[in-house]
Amino acid sequence: MTTETITRRSLLCGAIAGPAGGAIAAYGATGDSPQAAHPKRWKTAVGLNGFESVRSYGYRMDIQEALEFVRVCGFDGVELVDWPEPYPQTDEQARAVKRMYDRLGLEIMTLQARGLDGSCGSADAASRSRYLTHLKHQVDLLHGWGCKFIAVWSGGPVGPGSEEYCKWTAETWARLTEYARQHGMYVTTEPEPVMATHTFELLHKLVDWIDSPHFYVTFDPSHSTIMGEGDPMDFLKEFRGRVGHVHFTDTDGTRRGEGGTSKHLTLGDGKLDLQALLAELKDQGYDKWIMLDLWRLPDIYRGAYVGKKRLDAMLDTLFGA
Repeated sequence: MTTETITRRSLLCGAIAGPAGGAIAAYGATGDSPQAAHPKRWKTAVGLNGFESVRSYGYRMDIQEALEFVRVCGFDGVELVDWPEPYPQTDEQARAVKRMYDRLGLEIMTLQARGLDGSCGSADAASRSRYLTHLKHQVDLLHGWGCKFIAVWSGGPVGPGSEEYCKWTAETWARLTEYARQHGMYVTTEPEPVMATHTFELLHKLVDWIDSPHFYVTFDPSHSTIMGEGDPMDFLKEFRGRVGHVHFTDTDGTRRGEGGTSKHLTLGDGKLDLQALLAELKDQGYDKWIMLDLWRLPDIYRGAYVGKKRLDAMLDTLFGA
């Protein structure tokens, strides 16, 4: 199992354009195109949240270079964040963003919703309304790009006040979900141990309060490991049939820093039985994307490159090479 540092220069220049056709080309030559041969095989994406997050380590990230790297790694699409620029505010800006990804042959899978003002769980109706206005605009963006869902996070307090916050959040997200439904889309939320939706019980209540077939949960094995007291499989069984998105990552079961969220690791570098998790998703009939979540990985390029190779190998086992 390789642990050497992989640089963007070695991958974009040496590894890919090398005499043997490069590491990625050589790996890809081991079989036919999986998407063409297996139409039910899940598409893979990478989240730009990872590339944005590593600026905390002092990296100077360039979006065009990052996207070219994502393309040559063989991902089908990208999950956007509001980096390096805020989300488009005009139709012209939205078309320009779509053209940029189209030129690279990358799909915009979804975006990570941002409430620029207000709060989904505030007791103040005006605050919730301001939040909802921003998220409805982001639904409009995604609909224009041909996307199927919007991904949301609750934020909010852990412990005292969590349930009340979740009740107000359910009221806000029920309205958002109805708006998304009218556009042929759905909503999915990712619970985290540092947010109001930090327990299975509260997440169940939130889902029940919203009470819509167009509202789903996002499965992240790192968060689910902590929430499930060590076993992310518990999450998949608790919310069977309700998983609408996957942020795939490995973990050692710890948090990143005191009071931080779950530690994300490159696939294969942690302790999880990732193959079993994918098999359970397939058994449940999951038919959507797998997003490689690289949040706060110190070596973002190794995480994407090695993670994609290992994910492809697991999907080959699951669907056939």
